[in-house]
Amino acid sequence: IGIGNDLNPLAFTLTKAKSNVPLKSSVFRRICFLEKKFEKTINKIYLSKEEPNIKMIFNDYTLKQLVFLKNNLRINQSNVDTFIAALVVGIIHGGSEGYLSLKMPNTFSMAPNYVRNYIDQHDLTKPKRNTFSLLKRKLERCYQRPLQRGKTYKQDARKIIRIKDFSIDLIITSPPYTRVIKYGQFNWIRLWFLGENSKEVDKDLFFSQSIPKYCSFMSDVLKEMKRVLKPSAKAVLIIGDVKDRETEKIFNLAEIIYEKCARPLGFNLVEKIRPDIISDDNKVSKIWGKKRGNATKIDRILVLEKG
Repeated sequence: IGIGNDLNPLAFTLTKAKSNVPLKSSVFRRICFLEKKFEKTINKIYLSKEEPNIKMIFNDYTLKQLVFLKNNLRINQSNVDTFIAALVVGIIHGGSEGYLSLKMPNTFSMAPNYVRNYIDQHDLTKPKRNTFSLLKRKLERCYQRPLQRGKTYKQDARKIIRIKDFSIDLIITSPPYTRVIKYGQFNWIRLWFLGENSKEVDKDLFFSQSIPKYCSFMSDVLKEMKRVLKPSAKAVLIIGDVKDRETEKIFNLAEIIYEKCARPLGFNLVEKIRPDIISDDNKVSKIWGKKRGNATKIDRILVLEKG
């Protein structure tokens, strides 16, 4: 049984959708039902209260559909509606006709001012897209249903109280990197759809420019991992090298985490920490160019065993 945990509401929604996938026919029927309901109520949907930053991205017709879905999907009560919400955030903005927005430079949410300038520079117009048609296309394209249903929690990784002691066989995770990505800020459009405030999300998520503070955070996370892991169970962490922007010095963060955090807690190193060189084309942080913080091309795989 797979268990997903993330404090980020966007990641939580996506994981929840994947861990409890409803029947395809149920999803299709629900989309059709919502489409008919929208057509009956379209004249009662007003956009005057919507954020200007949101209105500059979507055609009014498309935005009315998004507002309707935002107000009618019962994400907390229905796994079908959770799955549909995950489909929506997957197509909400991007660079092709398969997305609901005007043409965007990437699928991360760039800052509103950047988007506004991008629109002006490229003389973009907001395309009239049918959300329900694109949802059906997305469903046909990506639907998969695992044989086993999983569980999903929205808890701080330092205190995952819903997981019992000595109950987990394997942990695979990629901890947040220092000073690279603010997950709320760079997903503000998707979070809008989920009814979340991106600034509030970032307040809840760990973010620090300090390696000592990062080590303190990871020590607490590893303590909790040790609590839930069975004896001799493994934890696999994907941790990227980071660069100090002032000195240009590159730090092997995976090695630092092992030496300062994992080994003092009794974790054993299963194998040598090995690097994977990730090309710029495959790194999320490439979209910020010279402003990419301290991200590097190197990710390392840290494999630990509970001692």
